[in-house]
Amino acid sequence: RVVKAEGDHKGCPLISFFFNASGLSPLIKELSNEYDAFEGQKRDYLLNTENLDDANYSDELIKYIGKDSEDSTYNKEFVKHIESRGYDWSRYSSLLTFKNFIMLLVLLSIASFGGYYFSCMSYALIALAIKNIPFERKSIIVYTNKFLVKLISLQILVKFIITVPITIFLLLFFVLYYLNAILGVISIFFFILVFLAYALILTLRFLFSTPSMYLEEQGPITSIKHSYHLTKKHLHQSFIIFGIIIAMSLLLNTFLVSPLYESYTGALFSTSYLKIGINIILVMFFLILESIVFTFEHIFLFYSYIDLNEIEKLK
Repeated sequence: RVVKAEGDHKGCPLISFFFNASGLSPLIKELSNEYDAFEGQKRDYLLNTENLDDANYSDELIKYIGKDSEDSTYNKEFVKHIESRGYDWSRYSSLLTFKNFIMLLVLLSIASFGGYYFSCMSYALIALAIKNIPFERKSIIVYTNKFLVKLISLQILVKFIITVPITIFLLLFFVLYYLNAILGVISIFFFILVFLAYALILTLRFLFSTPSMYLEEQGPITSIKHSYHLTKKHLHQSFIIFGIIIAMSLLLNTFLVSPLYESYTGALFSTSYLKIGINIILVMFFLILESIVFTFEHIFLFYSYIDLNEIEKLK
């Protein structure tokens, strides 16, 4: 979207800091206010019963209802509207400075590392609970730091194993298409089927790499091998477990992501202190709820690994 388009920051305070420190926040607030005014005009027009007989009423109603669609022309109409009122887009170009670029890179690096670190900590907390190790600040930090590099290495290895053959297939497709367009088009369908099957199977085979690494205290390569061996005779159980995790993620995205995004943008760009306060409370509530769902997913994965591991040991 053009506005509400303040960036897909999804509640990250670092992005809030960047918006304010870079000077982008006032411009986005102004644009957001323009959008709200434009939307208010459209709403007033559509709610006025005297306009029902207008020739353009149906088109305006369809545009407004489908304004969030990727194919909607609503945003283009908004851009034309503010430009006709003399909106100055050149002010954004003045913010394209080396300082802002470096600041953005630093903040993205911090956010990326922070995401990995707290993911690592959540796995560490679950592993400590399963092993009945007391929760102490020192033990949590030590356990998290112990597996941080291993977790990053594990994710890099898994992505490498999955993407390299796919990249080779993709290069082969381009070669075939270059030699013969018809042969290339036919091969793309084959490539899509192979890609989906290969990605799904390897995802299932590597599903328990993380629990294996934390609970068995193994390295990334050994954990991948263990997961691959464990799921060899339990592929259908792995598929069910993976399906449940995906279903929980979809449920989370359906009911939490959009309200969290709206609450965050409301807190960031609202001009009313009351609205800012309410939205901050909502952001905290949705973030806690999101954390609970993610934690439940991880717990479910770890205990599923334990169950399959016990079954394998009994054989």
